[in-house]
Amino acid sequence: MNDKILDTLTGMYFTVDDPDGTYGTGQIIRLAAEGIYFIRYDGNEVELPMELVSIGEMLQTTEEDYKLWRFFDTTEERDKWIEWLDAPSKPRVVSLVRPTPAPTK
Repeated sequence: MNDKILDTLTGMYFTVDDPDGTYGTGQIIRLAAEGIYFIRYDGNEVELPMELVSIGEMLQTTEEDYKLWRFFDTTEERDKWIEWLDAPSKPRVVSLVRPTPAPTK
């Protein structure tokens, strides 16, 4: 492997969206070859299996141009994202009627 390959993803944590609306989490373990990384999904207690994922796969988007992969420096950052993502949305009521002033006598 060429020592001049820029590796900025090793050690980062990720979420990846699945087509069924769920998501997976894990960590990028190390560079396997130029543009290809070993990753491990959370929940695997054993050292193996690891999966190979290319940069091209990590850059994929949905038809609406939403990124499927999101990267985080720490598990805390990722957990905050997941907490926000999983939080139920709160409906907001916006009044479109302008209040009228009370009549003066």
